[in-house]
Amino acid sequence: MNTDPVVVLHRRFPGLVFWFGARTGAWWAIVPPPAGWRLIEAADPDQLTQAVIKSQSWPWPSPREGARWTLGEGLYR
Repeated sequence: MNTDPVVVLHRRFPGLVFWFGARTGAWWAIVPPPAGWRLIEAADPDQLTQAVIKSQSWPWPSPREGARWTLGEGLYR
C-alpha cells in the first residue's frame, strides 16, 4: 500500500489538486467551494485533510491556528 501523503489525499478526495511546497514547507490544495476555486495551505497532511473537509467555512485555518504569511519578509511564522 502506498503511504505517500499526496497519493492518499488524491484517493480520499478525487478530482482535487494536492502538493507539498518545497520552498514554503507547507501542504497545499485547490478546492472548489460554492464561491469558486480556492487555495488552501496547511502545516501537514492531517491538517490539510481537515481543511478540505471544512472548506465551506472561511478562513481556514482560523486566525488562531496554522501558518501565517508575513508580507514583505517571505517567511512563515
